[in-house]
Amino acid sequence: MNKICKKCGTDFEITEEDLGFYDRISPIINGKKYPMPTPTLCPDCRLRRRLSFRNENVLHKRKCDLCQKQIISVFPEDAHFPVYCVDCFWSDKWSPLNYGRDFDFDRPFFDQFKELMEAVPKMGFYQLSTENSEYNSYSAYAKNVYMSPGSYFIEDCVYARGSQYLKDCLNGNFLDHCELVESAVNSSNCYNCRKIFNCKNCSDCSYLADSTGCKNCFMCSGLRQQKYCIKNKPYSKEEYERILHEKLSQPDESLMTEFVEFNKTIPKKYQNQQNCENSSGNFIQDCKNAQMCFDCYKVQDSKYIIGCEDVKDSMDLNMHDKNIQLCYEMSSGGDSSYMTKFCFCSCLSPYTEYGFSCFFAKDCFGCDGINSKTENCILNKRYSKQEYDILKGKIIEHMTKSGEYGEFFPMELSPVPYNESMAQKTFPMSKEAILSEGLKWKEEDKKEFFKSDYLLPYKIEETTDDVLNHILSCEVCGKNYKIVPMELSLSKKIQAPLSRKCLDCRQSDLEVFRKPGKLHERFCDSCGIDVISVYKSTDPEKILCEKCFYKSQ
Repeated sequence: MNKICKKCGTDFEITEEDLGFYDRISPIINGKKYPMPTPTLCPDCRLRRRLSFRNENVLHKRKCDLCQKQIISVFPEDAHFPVYCVDCFWSDKWSPLNYGRDFDFDRPFFDQFKELMEAVPKMGFYQLSTENSEYNSYSAYAKNVYMSPGSYFIEDCVYARGSQYLKDCLNGNFLDHCELVESAVNSSNCYNCRKIFNCKNCSDCSYLADSTGCKNCFMCSGLRQQKYCIKNKPYSKEEYERILHEKLSQPDESLMTEFVEFNKTIPKKYQNQQNCENSSGNFIQDCKNAQMCFDCYKVQDSKYIIGCEDVKDSMDLNMHDKNIQLCYEMSSGGDSSYMTKFCFCSCLSPYTEYGFSCFFAKDCFGCDGINSKTENCILNKRYSKQEYDILKGKIIEHMTKSGEYGEFFPMELSPVPYNESMAQKTFPMSKEAILSEGLKWKEEDKKEFFKSDYLLPYKIEETTDDVLNHILSCEVCGKNYKIVPMELSLSKKIQAPLSRKCLDCRQSDLEVFRKPGKLHERFCDSCGIDVISVYKSTDPEKILCEKCFYKSQ
């Protein structure tokens, strides 16, 4: 089945497998099946809509509207709804059920949900079971962590985005089971490494890309089970250590430039996959029948999954993971979700639909801010099981007639300005275009940056605690930034020099080795067969199909 996206006008396909999935997730109430409508938006527009609700990095100072203490929040002071600190949100000082209301069948569902969202308090930072980790949103089970949004089960980490099971890591994106790792992307089970990209089971390495099982390798790419290599050439232990000592006397910036150019000369696999079967996408591991998936681990029989782990039989999820099955159009949450649909930042909420920031909400529909075990609620009002089922069926019929059912929340309902959301990073728009779509825009605070007179040492062993008392200026964009105590302590432990760049420019550096979440038609540069690759035909890298890639190892 071919359809035309009602947002951007592009053609997109709905396969027989897709139709089978929509049939499996169609709700059955009192023996009656309510068919799930097929999407009206293409996959990119569906992703953009979900990302428009997620703000990771733009932080605001404001007061908690309950306890009045100063907090850091993803919502500004002038937000049109109450904002609570994490402690107050999880407390019994308030109840989300006090905001419950009846459903009005004379009005659209999303209009009523908007009114509920503007009344129910929001958590300033989306956190669950964290300790000493105030500046992190969309995080859970974190301890002593700073500015590491979307991360779980991590400890003593700074600037580690979208990662899990880390300890003592600094400046990383999409890391898994790593320790003492600095400036890394899409790497897993690595120890004591710096500047690594798409690596697995490596230790004591630096400036390493697309490698597995390597030890003591420097400025290498595409290696398997090697040690004491420099630019893919093996050396004796003594010679390796001598050359390494000489190289590391150079500034990080010049080493990175040299590494980027060397990496371009090494043939690349058409897609970055490890231990995957019948799957497509990039930076995916241990996946089976996973189509159009990116930055994922352990995804099976699923499609259009972004930044997730442990997902089965699901479609259209981003940053939503851990024990997920038969879920659809979900963003930013997870943890034991089953038959959960059209939710944002909702966890431990099976059989829930249209939930915003709901936790432990089983069998709920159109609820916001549920913070304790709750069942059978609609618009935050509790019903008996029988009443709930009857009313839910009627609402689905009402929403189906209005064209609302089967659609994620409209972007107009997002509580964050579009230009502060993750959608702006992936699908950037001008202020004029954002406002023309009826979306929120927030003017940036005008700041005057000044050039720092503090000379940051190139070597961490020459850096003293005095650096904490100075404001630095980014050597790339000029933006001012500070080194926080946790960052200094961790840099000394990892033996990595402090960055001379602001956080935004560091993130840009980490993206050098990543390609956007798109697939392109091209051919293997060895055997000539057609492949679907993350590399465009105009990219300079030599691209190999899977057979040729492993033959070259």
